[in-house]
Amino acid sequence: MKRDVSGHRTRSIWRFCASLALMSAGLGAIVARLLFVQGINAATYQADARSEYVHEFSFLAERGAILDRNGNELAMSVPMTTVFGDPYQVTNPGQEARALSVALGLPEPTLQADLSEPSGFVYLARTVPDATAAKVEKLVNDGVVPGVYTMQEPKRFDPSGQLAAPLVGMVGTDGTALSGLEYQYNRLLEGRPGKLVEDMDPAGGQIPGGLQEYQAPVRGDDLVLSVDEPLQYDAEQALARAIVAAQANSGIALIMNSRTGELLAVAQLTMPNRSEPATMSEPPALPVWFVPPGAVSGHGASVARDQPVEAPSASAFTTVYEPGSVEKLVTVSAALATKAVQPNDYFSVPDPYYVAGTRFSDAWVHPTLYWSIPNIIAHSSDIGTIEIAQRMGMPELVKYIHAFGIGQRTDIGFPGESAGIVPGRSQWSGTSIATVPIGQGIAVTAVQMLAAYNTIANGGVYVAPRLADGYVEANGTEHLFPVQPSHKVVSTTVAKEMTSMLEGVVRVGTGMAANLEPYTVAGKTGTALLTLPGGGYSNDDFVSSFVGFVPAENPAITAMVVVDGTHQYGAVASAPVFATIVRDALQELGIPPHKPAPPLPGVPLATPYYDEGEAAGPVLPGLSGTPHVQVGSPSGGAASTTSTTTIVTTTTTTLAGATPASAGTATTTTPITPTSTPPVTQATTTPDSQATTTTSEDAVVTTVVEPARGQPVPTTLPVSASTGQ
Repeated sequence: MKRDVSGHRTRSIWRFCASLALMSAGLGAIVARLLFVQGINAATYQADARSEYVHEFSFLAERGAILDRNGNELAMSVPMTTVFGDPYQVTNPGQEARALSVALGLPEPTLQADLSEPSGFVYLARTVPDATAAKVEKLVNDGVVPGVYTMQEPKRFDPSGQLAAPLVGMVGTDGTALSGLEYQYNRLLEGRPGKLVEDMDPAGGQIPGGLQEYQAPVRGDDLVLSVDEPLQYDAEQALARAIVAAQANSGIALIMNSRTGELLAVAQLTMPNRSEPATMSEPPALPVWFVPPGAVSGHGASVARDQPVEAPSASAFTTVYEPGSVEKLVTVSAALATKAVQPNDYFSVPDPYYVAGTRFSDAWVHPTLYWSIPNIIAHSSDIGTIEIAQRMGMPELVKYIHAFGIGQRTDIGFPGESAGIVPGRSQWSGTSIATVPIGQGIAVTAVQMLAAYNTIANGGVYVAPRLADGYVEANGTEHLFPVQPSHKVVSTTVAKEMTSMLEGVVRVGTGMAANLEPYTVAGKTGTALLTLPGGGYSNDDFVSSFVGFVPAENPAITAMVVVDGTHQYGAVASAPVFATIVRDALQELGIPPHKPAPPLPGVPLATPYYDEGEAAGPVLPGLSGTPHVQVGSPSGGAASTTSTTTIVTTTTTTLAGATPASAGTATTTTPITPTSTPPVTQATTTPDSQATTTTSEDAVVTTVVEPARGQPVPTTLPVSASTGQ
């Protein structure tokens, strides 16, 4: 039988080719896979492999310090001991946890769970006290806790306690910035963390000859603020006493360098809420536990209160409120700038006054008055201010409100800073031309209003507020932050006219408790009705404020005090505190008084509402160190002086026929104790209860002193009524 050789050969060739193709395909797949693993996706597999034996540990860098303008540390980092473990090297988690629990004061089950983690690194306790660290290190050195180690980590520390805490902010245990300037400037302050990379076997031991790389942490830069630590302390002390004395909920005190806009002090305090856990561990230190005397403004006997603590947030930037009569500076400045009024214009000021069918009234009942603009400002007449605004119109008023910096965030850019609330055209109503000019229906931050007054102090030029001056690198190289551009708001002439009017507020008007003779003070009181959570206003609680600048002839210091949730008006609760903190600033900065400027031509001098000037309200008991308040006629006639200190209340009355320079004064000194009633007669004016629109102003508590030249003294001072004096 003949064999088919050619057919067999053909099949063999096909089998060979098929096998070759199959092997080629397999080899191609292997090559492709190798190319993918070792080429395209090599990094991923290398990382997976390295993770099995390469371990990386990070170390926090020392955070840069936050310094005041003189280099005093407000926040700094100090090295503390951190306890950590390598569970791979732990031989008996239960036994070691038991020993560590005693040393660290932590629950044993928690420590045992941490020591049993499938990881080469776990934190057991971070930045522990030195005494605790010594106990743990003894256990480590004695071999009681194998796999447990200690290392140094930086911990944030505030050398001045809680001073300026809302401003400085907070840092978490892991070095994460949480709030305030710590958060805003975190990239400067945090530095660069260090790290250790090394090869380790599965048992946690170092592989001989393996990889070991160490990168040292780089310290962060120091942040230099404009804040002055001594002035910050003084401001917080004075504000704390004011909050307690005025039985208020919270308060803000700001001090600014008038020329540069630098904030020298930003005090923000609040009364602790007993229904909520405390947010700050320490209250501001007061020299004594202060309880105000009883019968303050008719609100009954006082009771012991907790001391104010640092506010949970920087309310001077983040909280808005209706400013009340301090807004009148913007209203009148705008009217003067637009030529809607002249400084020597007079207005017929009735009481009450109707706008769009709504009744407005001043804080005191009065007949129709024929008043100059300086008198309207000095005695804070809402009706007079409304009449001025009506001559100008709402569009021009809102234009100047924005020009003064209200309705926009400042260049400080503080975290959570509010722009304020200025009603747009679509939100105007028939009464907007009456409410906005007197500081209602508009909301501001304290720093915005401070900057507005500082604009007048700078001759009509808006100077952007500053809080951070620059930073210093770890090598000592200094860097200054750029100064933001200023802009003209009103003319120098208008600024001088407004300054003259604001001087009248302190000389014969509602701000007499802010007198700082021989310095000339220009400022304004404000008392805004407190809004209720459900809408509307409280008739009994106010946001009381005073803002101004000193010396009026050549301003160096601009300051503001806001006392929130008090029954007292700005003339009583805030003006004396302004005098206290500004006096301290003038002394520390070495600013001398200036020769009083002559009366400004064309600007009438404000006059007392009654024949003789009288203090608009006594300093509340407990507000220490308040300067003398000189009260007298603008013509330089007889004067009476009221001064108050923490320990005594002294009333000095000029005897009939005496001149300010002559002797012949009768002085009565009465000690004040926490349970005594101040030896003065007090009376309070109240807003008209029939007013449709809430317009309570700075009615004030007045001390009745014996008048000069035998003139009768009214028990109620005529001050304005709406939201502010």
